[in-house]
Amino acid sequence: MLNGKDKVTTYFGLAEKNRALAEQNALLQQRIVELEMLFTEHQLDSLSRAEAITRIHRAGYHISPAQVIAKSVNKTDNYLTIDRGTADGVEPDMGVIGIDGVVGTVFKCTEHYSLVMPLLNSDSYTSCKVLGSKDIGILQWNGGDARYAMLYDLPRYSDVKVGDTIVTSGNSSFFPEGVMVGRVEEAYPSTDGLYMTLKIQLSTQFSKLEHVFIMRKMDADELSALKELLNPTKKKK
Repeated sequence: MLNGKDKVTTYFGLAEKNRALAEQNALLQQRIVELEMLFTEHQLDSLSRAEAITRIHRAGYHISPAQVIAKSVNKTDNYLTIDRGTADGVEPDMGVIGIDGVVGTVFKCTEHYSLVMPLLNSDSYTSCKVLGSKDIGILQWNGGDARYAMLYDLPRYSDVKVGDTIVTSGNSSFFPEGVMVGRVEEAYPSTDGLYMTLKIQLSTQFSKLEHVFIMRKMDADELSALKELLNPTKKKK
């Protein structure tokens, strides 16, 4: 029923969807350019082949597209429904991102659909850090305005200011390091004075979210195959 409703909505919103898809294609093309630049730099500077391999191992994710067919943004515990399920290789605890940054994680799956727990859920905890820093905190949403969430437990000595970028820390299997989360709106000491608490303006506009990407961690065999592509073993004659 939700899928049928979405098809009707899609028909009357083709122009907007085409625009969104064009933006996504542009963003993905930019990612390709950035990767090409990385390997070009690898040839020109001192970045070793081993470091290049390590970076890809560290990321080690495949992404696949999905469409949001139902969502809520004004509850304490919100969820999204997407049109991909176990038949498409989707499993619980996979990370989900949008064109602007982190969306959430896969919660439950059926054969053709999945329920995603977004950042806008009281049970969602995401390990994040200030871009360029190693100091880690936990992002949580306490209800209210869907544009903002709170980052807790950041060390009080952290060098952070309004406008700084917040990204994923890489300390979980959901997301690699460095995926966009948002920007610092406010920063102040925690009630006990031991930590910093940050109000984060989320980069993802959940009320307008229509297309997402599911992130699947590569397995050991895939990583080994990728390593072999980068550094092929010489065959014995």
